[in-house]
Amino acid sequence: MKGDKLMKKILTLITAMLMTLIMTGCTMTEIPTKTTVHQIEVPPKMMFLGDSIAAGYGLEGYAYGDNYNCKSYSNILREKYEHELADECGHKMINKAVSGATSADFLELLKSGELDSDLKTSDAIVISIGGNDLLGILFDFLRSLGFSEESGEFNTSEMNIFSAAAAFLTMDSDMNNALTGFETNLKEIADILNEKTNGEIYIQTLYDPLEYFADFKKVTEFSEEKIGRFNSIIKENSQGKYSVLDVAAEFKGKAGELTTISKFDIHPNPKGHEKISEIIDRTFRAKGFTYTTSETGERQLTAEGKTAIFGIIALVLLLFITAIVLLLRKGKNNNAA
Repeated sequence: MKGDKLMKKILTLITAMLMTLIMTGCTMTEIPTKTTVHQIEVPPKMMFLGDSIAAGYGLEGYAYGDNYNCKSYSNILREKYEHELADECGHKMINKAVSGATSADFLELLKSGELDSDLKTSDAIVISIGGNDLLGILFDFLRSLGFSEESGEFNTSEMNIFSAAAAFLTMDSDMNNALTGFETNLKEIADILNEKTNGEIYIQTLYDPLEYFADFKKVTEFSEEKIGRFNSIIKENSQGKYSVLDVAAEFKGKAGELTTISKFDIHPNPKGHEKISEIIDRTFRAKGFTYTTSETGERQLTAEGKTAIFGIIALVLLLFITAIVLLLRKGKNNNAA
């Protein structure tokens, strides 16, 4: 009788274990996901920020607040990369540059949080900023020298040498203050950008449009000095925070060819935008980018599930063996009786 009771208990325990195995089967399985990192040359998502140079001001199709319908360097690259990545991961370009923005304006925009979601998901962020901090001061000086925006020439008969000299001294001080302010803003801009994105950050140097006025050495020397210092600030503060796109170096000596300065407009013309797009594209490809894909496999046991099942099977076998041994012993006892 005792053997029968023990056998019932063993069978009950085996049944309970098998039911437990069936009921917990799903929790011991998983659907594996295979993640693959793909190497590509250009960014899947890029963002352009800053001022009118990045916005495409002055180009056919440009309108304030709409940066997507002109042949700016951002749109040239967008078209190029949409085609190139069509069979890969696709491509997206965001351009939130604001014409007329100074470095202080851009810093305020960054702090507002308005750009946060796009910054977080962008692979590359390209920025043109700071030109408005300086160039307005330079053009005010040109006007004091008798420059006519309508004719694009200097009217020396209307030039007051004493007023020009006074304006020059004032402008020198104003420019130095502007450069100091720009450097302060740039450092904070770089810090905020690095907090808000894991994408690659690129800041453009500023070309010197006033080199065009080669006949006015005083103007060109002053412009070269101040814009040169501006670009040095960008380069000196870049280490570990952003990469420099040296637009100034590639525009040097070509202001008449690549900008509309002959019409008293400092902005790049279509050739200028094409040149900047080449600089950016070359820099992107030297760096390289990645995108990730995931593939789902068939449901399978987890490592914990395999261990649990093997343990239960081993225990069931042990109980079966125990039951057989008990039955054999019971048979011998009966025969002996």
